[in-house]
Amino acid sequence: MNDLAGLQALVEDVGSGNVIDAELLDGCPVEAHELDEMDASQAAQVAAHCFGLLFDHQVEQLEGIEADIDSGLWTGTVDGFGFQISRDDVGDLVLDFSSQPA
Repeated sequence: MNDLAGLQALVEDVGSGNVIDAELLDGCPVEAHELDEMDASQAAQVAAHCFGLLFDHQVEQLEGIEADIDSGLWTGTVDGFGFQISRDDVGDLVLDFSSQPA
């Protein structure tokens, strides 16, 4: 099916550098005030929510792999796509997806 190829191309094109803001979090089970202390499972929920909004895709599988609160880095997979949430220089959390698992 060509849907996967289209989704992979879209992720490669616009899947990186997404700042997690209030608009992107709207309707997410993890609230903005919980982001700094989230565990790997919560990071996967945030990534899955954002993936669904950004790519108009219903996520079926999500997995949080790593949560390093001290360094501000969370990783995992969403429907086979790797994700990384990291803190940038100004303190914002940035979500990057790739077609390769984390």
